[in-house]
Formats: sequence, structure tokens, C-alpha cells
Amino acid sequence: MRGLYTEKITGKNKIDMLKSILAKIKPETTEKLSMEQFHDDGEGVDRVYNVYKIISGEEIYILKKSEDNEIEVYEKFLLNKKLPVPKLEGWTCVDNTKWILIEYIEGQDLRNFNEGMAHGCAESLAKIFNTYWQESGFQENKLDNRFERYWTRINKRAQCLKNEPKLSSAYRVFLDRQLVCPRTVCNGDFLQFNAIENKGSIILIDWAFAGVMPYSLDIARLISHGSEQFFPFPFYMTDEYRKIFVKGVYERLINKPNYKQFIWDVILSCLNECIEFIERELNNEAIERDEGFDYYYKNAEALADIILRGKEQVNVP
Repeated sequence: MRGLYTEKITGKNKIDMLKSILAKIKPETTEKLSMEQFHDDGEGVDRVYNVYKIISGEEIYILKKSEDNEIEVYEKFLLNKKLPVPKLEGWTCVDNTKWILIEYIEGQDLRNFNEGMAHGCAESLAKIFNTYWQESGFQENKLDNRFERYWTRINKRAQCLKNEPKLSSAYRVFLDRQLVCPRTVCNGDFLQFNAIENKGSIILIDWAFAGVMPYSLDIARLISHGSEQFFPFPFYMTDEYRKIFVKGVYERLINKPNYKQFIWDVILSCLNECIEFIERELNNEAIERDEGFDYYYKNAEALADIILRGKEQVNVP
């Protein structure tokens, strides 16, 4: 397995289609043009993405199929802010489909996580968090409606726990905290393949699920998936690197809760991550519960035990 890779596009129809899109966004890119499509076989199944590497002379870009939310996040929060994200070159709509052209970031993703990546992720995430930090969950001047969509989704997720009293009780603690937890601009899907290590910095590259949400979500997303055995996701992660990353984020935040509350918020959001990855099986008993289910269920139970003992019982270094 190669993980993320590209294949050159040779079909005339696809080349002409992509050229027509590029011509609407940045006409000069259609000269001396070469195009490659992104694939990923990192989980044993070859996935083909509507994401293309555009090589135009000496310049390289990414053209990707997008949605309104990603474009709005770029224009409202990321454009010209000197944040660790790719530069937006422009966007267009063709046949009711949105496309964005962004800067190509050279480097590797974070599947083989290491100490340098832990420090880099902490620095990049804290820089974004500090730019848009909102101390209280209740805001008179909301920056977007992302929280409302998120709130609807997690309340629906809670329904999968109707036959799981311990997990349900712990998840209720998570839900209650979301209403008052500090919010900031979050990537929404900060997994290891959605960031690139580039010249010692970490660049967050996919903003399709982004918006203003509780700050602990991105932290928990990164540390909840992956292990020293690369299972059940193809990510390497150790407890040492988790600690470096989490502590690094906290130390770099300008405005922040006390450290115990910070760790508590991350624990609550880690429970949400685990429940997300067993939600489908809990809602449908006909779906086979494989090793991946067992992994997340076991972690969810361990987190629920911590949560139900209460915040004051949490030991922090």
C-alpha cells in the first residue's frame, strides 16, 4: 500500500473539463498544463478523490470539488490571515458544482506521527485558535451557524446510546459542556491525513467541515485515532506524542481555561470521537461488529468511567 498518491490524467474529456474549470478561476494556469488525480489506498481500499494536482509551468496548485461551507470558511476566516493553511487562489461554480483552487503544499501527511509533528500541530492549531477564540459558548455576535449544525448532529448521535446506560450518562456530560465550552474556528476533521508537514511547519489542508465550534474538538480528533500498531486507522501515535501535543496546545493558548478544565474538555471530546466511530453499529445490530468496533467501544467505556467519576477526580500532570 502506498497511502496517498497521484495518477496522471490522460483522458481527453476529463482534461477538457478540468481546463474549463481552471479557465474560470485562473486562466493563466491552462498553459503548459499537466494534471494528476489523488488516490489513497492507505486502508487497503483504493479511494479516488475529486482532488487534482495542477502543474502549470513552474506553479503547482490543488483543484478540488468543494461545498459552500468550505468556500465560506476560507473567505470569512482564513483568507489573508497568515494562518497555517493553503492560500486560496479562487473558486467557481460549474453545472451547480463548486470548485476551489488552492496552493499546493509540498510535504508528507502525519500518518507516521513523530515528536516534531506533535510540536508543530500544537503551534499551528493554537495560532488558529488564538485568532478566533470566544471565551463563552453563548455569543451575541455569532461568526457563523456551524455550532447549530454540530449541535443537531451530536444530539442525534446520542440516540445510538439508548441501550448503553453508562455511555449515555457520560455522553450527556459531554453534551452539557458543549453549550458553554469556549469556541473558536476548528478544522472539524483534524485527522493525520488532513495536515501536511512542510518545512518544519504543519499546514491544515481540508476545511470542508470547519467553522466556529468548541475548541477541544480538533484536539480530540487528532489524538483519538491511531496507535503504535497502526490500528484501526493507518496512523501511528503514541501516548508520549499525545501528551506533547495536548500540553503544547495549552501552553500556546493566549486565553484558556485552567489546565484541569482543559484536560476535562479534551476527555469529553475524545468520548464523542469514539461514539462517532461505533454509532453505525449501535444503531443497527445487523452490522457486523469487527475489531474496529471493539477498539472504539473499549476506549469509550474507559473514557466513560473517567467522566462518571467526575472532573475533580482527574489527575493532571
